[in-house]
Order: sequence, then structure tokens, then C-alpha cells
Amino acid sequence: MTAEFYAGNRKRLLNMLDEGSVVCLYSGLVPVKSHDQDMHPFSVNRNFYYLTGIDTQNVWLILSKRASGVSETLFIDQPDEMLIKWNGPMLTAAEAAQKSGLPESAVRYMQDMDRYMAGQINGARPTMGESVGVYFSLDRLSMKAAQTPAEQYALTLREKYPDLQIKNIARHIASLRSIKTPEEVECIRRAGDVTIEALRQMLRTARPGEYEYQWAADYEHYVARAGMRHGFTTIAASGENAVMLHYHENNCVVKEGGMFLFDLGAECGYYSADVSRTFPVSGKFTDRQKELFEIVREAQAHARDKMRPGVPVRESNQAVIDFYKKALRTAKLIRDDSEVSKYYYHGVSHSLGLDTHDPCDRAEYEPGMVITCEPGLYVAEEGIGIRLENDILVTEGAPEDLTGDRLMTVAEIEEIMSR
Repeated sequence: MTAEFYAGNRKRLLNMLDEGSVVCLYSGLVPVKSHDQDMHPFSVNRNFYYLTGIDTQNVWLILSKRASGVSETLFIDQPDEMLIKWNGPMLTAAEAAQKSGLPESAVRYMQDMDRYMAGQINGARPTMGESVGVYFSLDRLSMKAAQTPAEQYALTLREKYPDLQIKNIARHIASLRSIKTPEEVECIRRAGDVTIEALRQMLRTARPGEYEYQWAADYEHYVARAGMRHGFTTIAASGENAVMLHYHENNCVVKEGGMFLFDLGAECGYYSADVSRTFPVSGKFTDRQKELFEIVREAQAHARDKMRPGVPVRESNQAVIDFYKKALRTAKLIRDDSEVSKYYYHGVSHSLGLDTHDPCDRAEYEPGMVITCEPGLYVAEEGIGIRLENDILVTEGAPEDLTGDRLMTVAEIEEIMSR
């Protein structure tokens, strides 16, 4: 992405806000394990990254909108020679400006931030005595999660300025992130290409009797060699483990005669692919495995056909359920329509982008949305879990399958695994 991309995102966001608004977005911190140092992989807050292109820890973006105009400022750590000797280069003002599209004069050091914020809050008041809305990215998923630095700073501001209105900017940014630009789509497409090729390489080397993590390692090795990271933790679920949707232990022996479900995705420029494929461990499908595999393939086609402009998002999942009501009877799995949920118990789609489960505020499909299409079938009593997942671009006409039919046919899978 170019600096113009991030500058345009900030402009569109500010256009959505009222005068008297201040936005505070934080990049995040490197996690620390137990008594260890903070030398573990850093994952930037995606809303912050969407507006700046900066993936460095402990950086703030402050936007304000008032009658006199808008201001955009970044706060970074002041470079420290001792820290650089230990941990490597630190983000400079020039680098921050180049990545974000802000002028270098708009990049300041962290020690100036509190004084700057006081000026922004007081200056953003429409009239004397009126309250100011200060927006943070407050996307907490669990009551048990640790308090984030952004939440801590919001509480500090409320203590100092009791009349402040603390607001959540997540909904506004979700609206922007719901529709992808061609450049964003290309990143997802490239990530998907590497994901599929890595799976091909894995199928050529993996063998029954190995552990799930060994099969996953063959896949992950190729992704790393391609210069990409992983969008999420690889799900490598063999046999009965595949009926658990987010199984992640990956520590069981891969047994001859069973099925192996992979849910994985490479990441290109922080944009993640999300692909699921299911293979016969022996390299050849049994008649029953083939029957269930083909049912899921057909279900995916029914769901994908609904991913067109103006169609309610819920209809693609309903298309899978309606198809299963008939197909699972033929497969002798159900006798009553209500039993479908025993074998299919998740939605068929989610938005995809900077997050694997990208925020999206659309109730109907719109051109530019990128979503997954991932019907599954989970037959615990037979030790079989099958999920087939592709990444779909909604266009003005028919949906475009960014992943395609690769590793999706019985013939291709058996041919590769026979080598």
C-alpha cells in the first residue's frame, strides 16, 4: 500500500465525524511471556495500521476535527542509542512520515503527548462548556481480557476531564474496512496463492503415522520461504479432531484411513487469506469420504451463488442449510430438518481483510466486500470433519472466487498425493 492509501483512509474517517471530535488510536505493545523480555512477535492494532501503515509498537495517532479544520499528529518514542544497541533500529520521524503520508513536522515524541492532548480537547470544544467526544478503538471481545493501554488512557482522560464523552471509533472504521480497494484485494489474492501452493508442497511430503504438527510444519515452512507470515494459528485436525471448529493442539498422530482438515492462511502485507481444505490421509478417498466431500463442495457452490450485490448476507448460510436438508437425508445422516444443526453448526461466511475475521457492518452484499465461503460437515460418530473454504470477492455481477477450484476436486487431490 502507498502512503496515499493511508492518508485517504484518514480523510474518509474524519469526514464521518462531527466537529468537536478527537480520535486516539494506539498501535499496541509487544507481549511479554512470564518473566521474559518483550522479544516476542508484535501484532499491530489493525485499525491503527489501516490509518497509518505503521507497524511499530507504542505509537499514537491523534486526529481532531474542529470548525477551523482538522489536525493529524503521530507520537513515537524518541530514539534511544542504548535501546537501539539491544533491540535494533527504532522508528524515526522521517520513517513515520514516509509510511503514513503525514509531513515530518506532524510527528512528535511521546513526552509531548499529554500537553498536546490537553490543547486538542480544549480547542475542540464547539463553545465554552460544551463536551468533547474522544474516540478510541474499543473492541474488547471478553470481560476477562487484560485492560489495553488505549482503555487505560481513556480512563485517565475521563479522570482529568470528567465531562468528556468517551466513544468507540470501531464502528466507523469497520464501515470503511468493509469495502476493499483493488490493492487490498490483490494482497488477499497473493496470500491465497501462497497458501494453496504451500498445501500442495505439504501433500507431496506428509505421510500417515506422523504428527499433525509435522504436516503443519511442512505447510508453514513453504509460507516462510515465500516471505510471508501466517494470518492465524494453523488448524491441523485429523480424524475426530476435525469436528472441533477451532482445534489447535495439533499434537495427535495422523492415522491411516482417516481424513485431515486444514484451516490456514498466509498473510501478505497484513492481509490474510483464509482457506480450508480436507484430504484423505491415505491419499485416496473411500466411497463414504467421497460422498460427504462432494456434498460439502456442492453446498459451497449454493452459498457462493448468493454472494451478489443486494442479497442479504444471511441468505448464503440459509442456502447451505436448505441444501443440507435434502443432501443429508440422502447420506442417511438425518431424518428431520431440525437435525441439520447436529452436523453443521457454524455460519458459512465472515469478512476477510487485515483481520482474519474482519469487521464488517453490511447486512447486504456490496461490491468490494471480500468474504469467506466455508460450509462444513461434521460427523462425530464417523470421526469425519470436512470444511472447504474459499475467499470470495463480491463484484457488480457474479462473485469472483479468489481461491478458485484448486485442491477442491477428488481427482486433483488423489493425483497429487499419489506421487
